[in-house]
Amino acid sequence: METNPITVPDSNAEMRQMFEEMRGYEKKNLRINRIRMICSIAGLALLVIALIVVLVNVGTVVHKVNTVSEAAIKTVNNINTIAEQVTKVDLEKLGNSIQDVAELGEETLQQVKDATADLGSLVKNADDAMQHINSVNFEDLNNGIQRLNDVLAPIAKFFNIFN
Repeated sequence: METNPITVPDSNAEMRQMFEEMRGYEKKNLRINRIRMICSIAGLALLVIALIVVLVNVGTVVHKVNTVSEAAIKTVNNINTIAEQVTKVDLEKLGNSIQDVAELGEETLQQVKDATADLGSLVKNADDAMQHINSVNFEDLNNGIQRLNDVLAPIAKFFNIFN
């Protein structure tokens, strides 16, 4: 496209031709402006959609952050409660109680040891008694009982006469 210096048309035909050229330029400008307007509206629509998506995501993130912060606050409160309870513990009494339990355990172990020794002695005595019982001659004992029966049977018959 050439740039011509402004010229004044000599006739109506030239004027008409010039108006037709201007009209063509204006139609092209109108089309370009319409395309710009459509692109601007589309860009604005995309911007609005992106803004809506971002706002929805921000709302979700804010909700999650609130939930996490509430849980963190509860955790800190629980830790503070535990710390207060730990500071209230009387370590001296706890140490004394542990010492008492340990001493009681030692005494109990000594008693168990003594009872085990006594049990061993009882088992030995029972073993000795079993050996004595096993050393008894039951045949001689039975013979002695039979002889005693033979001696006492006539005496028993004698006393039965008086009944």
